[in-house]
Amino acid sequence: MDNLTKKVIERARELGADLVGIAPVERFKGAPLRMSPNGLLPEAKSVIVVAIHHPDATIELSGEPTPHDIDSYAVQSTAMNPMLDDISFLLARFLEDRGYKALPIAASNIWRYRGYKDLEVNFAPDLAHRYAAVAAGLGEIGWNGLCLTPEFGPRQRFVSIITNAELSPSPMYEGEPLCDKCMECVKNCPTDAFRKEVKKINEIEIGGKVYKFPDTNKWRCAWAENFGLSLAYKIPEKVDEEVILEYLAKYGRHIGEIGSCLRFCMVPQKRYYDISYSRAPRRRKEILIKQEKKLLDKIKEICEGELVDIVAIGIKEDFVNDLSIRPEYYLPDVNSIISIGIKVPKEKLIETQEIKNTILRRINYTQFKIAHLLDMSGYSAICNTVAPDNLIAHRLGIYEPETFFSTIFTSASLPSIKERRVERKENLEPEILKRFCREIGADLVGFFNKDRYERFCKLLTDLRLFQNESKEEVIDIGKIYGPYVPMIKKTEDSIKRLDDWVPKANSVIVLGLHFPNASLDTAKVTPAETVGPYAFVQYETLNLLSDMAYKVVKRLNDNGYRATFTFDITGLASKIKNSRGMLPDMRAHSIYAFLSGLSYIGLHGYPITTEYGVRQRFIAIISDLSLPNDPIYSGEILCENCSKPCISACPTSAISYNTIPIDFEGNKIKIPKFDSFACDWAKRYCLVGEEGPYYWNVDVNIPVPKEKRIEDVVDSVSKTHWGVQKLHINIVEECLRKCIANGKFGT
Repeated sequence: MDNLTKKVIERARELGADLVGIAPVERFKGAPLRMSPNGLLPEAKSVIVVAIHHPDATIELSGEPTPHDIDSYAVQSTAMNPMLDDISFLLARFLEDRGYKALPIAASNIWRYRGYKDLEVNFAPDLAHRYAAVAAGLGEIGWNGLCLTPEFGPRQRFVSIITNAELSPSPMYEGEPLCDKCMECVKNCPTDAFRKEVKKINEIEIGGKVYKFPDTNKWRCAWAENFGLSLAYKIPEKVDEEVILEYLAKYGRHIGEIGSCLRFCMVPQKRYYDISYSRAPRRRKEILIKQEKKLLDKIKEICEGELVDIVAIGIKEDFVNDLSIRPEYYLPDVNSIISIGIKVPKEKLIETQEIKNTILRRINYTQFKIAHLLDMSGYSAICNTVAPDNLIAHRLGIYEPETFFSTIFTSASLPSIKERRVERKENLEPEILKRFCREIGADLVGFFNKDRYERFCKLLTDLRLFQNESKEEVIDIGKIYGPYVPMIKKTEDSIKRLDDWVPKANSVIVLGLHFPNASLDTAKVTPAETVGPYAFVQYETLNLLSDMAYKVVKRLNDNGYRATFTFDITGLASKIKNSRGMLPDMRAHSIYAFLSGLSYIGLHGYPITTEYGVRQRFIAIISDLSLPNDPIYSGEILCENCSKPCISACPTSAISYNTIPIDFEGNKIKIPKFDSFACDWAKRYCLVGEEGPYYWNVDVNIPVPKEKRIEDVVDSVSKTHWGVQKLHINIVEECLRKCIANGKFGT
């Protein structure tokens, strides 16, 4: 194994991977080109596949009394997929920082539901992780179509990173067969997907080995798990997109389900049954950490790393006379109960969605990491249950208002504790604070103060770039699948002051994070013709920036300062369509990235930096800590001498050659002019196929109306047939894709 491969595997494990394998691209020779490593990244030589184990109790105990009762199984979406996304992004950056191209793929939920051109595959991801895992030597495909590993059976989730680095391949799995055709997946499938509408028996060759399993109708398979339709309905003999849309229109979404093909599967080498515990098979494992103190120290280490404010551990006997809390309901062999809490930032600040999402993300990560630690140590452990978390925290004596709580139940016998996080009183001198921001992952860090912000905003307002008039937008109040149900929403078009975010605010800390170049370089133009990897890195960059900003806020709080964070400091930013919802567009960052000295504003309105061009995103942390202004950017402006490809590339002619010259702090600056209605027509309302919908097999291409009335948006989104793909339409801005500013580290 070469040194780079060792470092990649070590880094993956540092980031939380339980399994890591390397597949050479030759093992994907049977894959459709549009779903292959070389279809996505033509120069690809290797695929890195990592896995995180699904704690056994979350599989064995969820799905009762019906598969809809997913309970703890939800950790796959609240923690496992996001953690795999983190690993995918950060491993890609690890390779790119060493001079290689690397394309991170999302863990899940970015799909082409329908076939695309010559790709006759429904529910097609950019790369099928289960097949990639087999190609990376991690396991075999079972009769249920899942990748089974010798360590965990089907109980893990995967993610993949494609790279042009030639890494040492992992050997193909050559052990005992991992599927003995017990057919429990067939017997327990609530939609009967392994017997009804089976087209054929697949014979898929990977790495010289052939795997056979039913070619199921994915529309039937996804009836409840994906589309949330009730399993109580009589499922038609034929299920397709039209049937799904019909039932959604008639009955609406019920709730998802735990996949029974996963729940009732376990490799024979690890399988045993305990009907008093679960109808599902259990996985054999041995106790690896027997010392209470060692386990407790590891739990404390997780809590410290995730900035948990308070943790308590009790024993089941603490609840023996409590009729409202029965720990054994959630874990039959429970011995200990762990309660964790994270407080919202100090004092009454604007509760931004970014703050709320990040605290929930930290809670979800922490509870999963603790349950995962205990499971991997040989114990039963479960989290994300329907247990009354606040009440349990109260019983254990740690409940406080304005605190998010969660509970982990485990069979491990742990000592009772009650501990608070120790606040870190540290020097917050500007350079020390910048160093801290870089240590937690920021590529770019800059400061500006309240006076600079207010002077710049006044200047733009005086030039009538901010109009204090009614602003209208269209939002979709319909179901996540199917027709767009438009509602016109009016908001006041007035710029936010820093004091609106934090009383007596003094400064703003700006963090920037570069996303991997390959995600933009490959968008739309490689044989895969996909925008999925770009869509992935957009939401993932924002997630990681939120994590960093949260750590900065906690550091400031510890030292007596108030702080909050946002992607849209002015409150006026538009949005861009993404599988994870409407994200703030890159123009949301332009003003604060410019005022912090990190960037200039490009002709398209996006921030451009010397280091990464347009290939980064930013977050603003507003605080009452006083910090000095960093110098305004005064370097080369690429827009001055380029051929203006952003203008010619824009499918709605939203960008103008005209700019507004201003003088700010002795710097000559040109403020771009663009048509926000025309821009939103493409990137927000998805009405121009070239900008994204075309690549998701959605037929829409409506010219921007001359009068540009909000009613035209309502009419156009209403008459477009979105189908189930509506949720997973993603946009790549053509002006951004064609921009020549890729920074000194660009490809």
